[in-house]
Amino acid sequence: MVSKKATFSLVIYISRTKTKQSGEVPVLMKINIKGERAVMQLQRSIHPDNWDNQRSRASGRSNEANEFNRYIESVLTRSRQKYSELITMHETVTPQLLRDAILGVNTAKARMIIEIWEDHIAGLRKLIGKESTYATCQKYTAAKNHFQTFLKQRYKAADVPIKTIDNYMVTEFSLYLKTEKGCNYNTANKFLQNLKRITYRCLRHGWIVKDPFAGISLKMKEVDRPYLTEEELQKLMEFSSPFDRLNRVRDFFIFSCFTGLAYADVKKLKRSELEINDTGYWIKTKRKKTGGRANIPLLPVPVKIINKYVNIEMLQDNDPVLPLLSN
Repeated sequence: MVSKKATFSLVIYISRTKTKQSGEVPVLMKINIKGERAVMQLQRSIHPDNWDNQRSRASGRSNEANEFNRYIESVLTRSRQKYSELITMHETVTPQLLRDAILGVNTAKARMIIEIWEDHIAGLRKLIGKESTYATCQKYTAAKNHFQTFLKQRYKAADVPIKTIDNYMVTEFSLYLKTEKGCNYNTANKFLQNLKRITYRCLRHGWIVKDPFAGISLKMKEVDRPYLTEEELQKLMEFSSPFDRLNRVRDFFIFSCFTGLAYADVKKLKRSELEINDTGYWIKTKRKKTGGRANIPLLPVPVKIINKYVNIEMLQDNDPVLPLLSN
């Protein structure tokens, strides 16, 4: 008998309720881990008269019995080895997980943080234009690349099991971002927030049981953002370059200055969002980041910039107002 208090045990037995026509019965192994159990067949059968219940082995010393018992010993040895391996890879090892590992089923493999991260990014890419954006994918990719470089430098590994991500590693990654990568406080926290979303996904799926970010605050600091003076803006407007690309960047930036629109809002601006009344053209659009409505009068400078690149009257409703470059 195996004590109920045992955290891990393997029990070999025969099932007398499933007798074959030959009179033999199947040999089974019961896996007990912390009160949970799973049963697997050992692909062997034996006649009940040849089974030693006390030893859980074939009785006798014949060559057939010895070979049968060596097989059982090999299964037990392999099972214990697999259990030891799983403990190092998973937060929690269940009887079902161990059974899958013994049988070679993929679910018993350790879940790796970079692999999970890349799966998450792949999912975001599929949702671009619906629930995700290209910029969001870029941010997750940048954060993943930083973390993978950190793993290679500190742990000499391109990937590690999700179980190894703990509070200490998160703290070390934060330090790495602020020192070796030269990230400021807010930028480092944004990368850490991406990592936290990945670990939270693992928590929801039960792949880890402890939150590695417990007790770690990722609040942003207030930033006093500088603004252009009238003289600086005028200097930009007068700037000229022999490179057409830089002149375009200048024009589109000045357009943003005179409209208050972010790059993403200017890039998605369509002809249908321009309206004209007695006072001139107005931009009536929806902010991409906040979702709020914006009603903006078009002053002479941004109107001049639009006319430099397109003929407003010739544009169709879905045509972009400005041919923006990548940011």
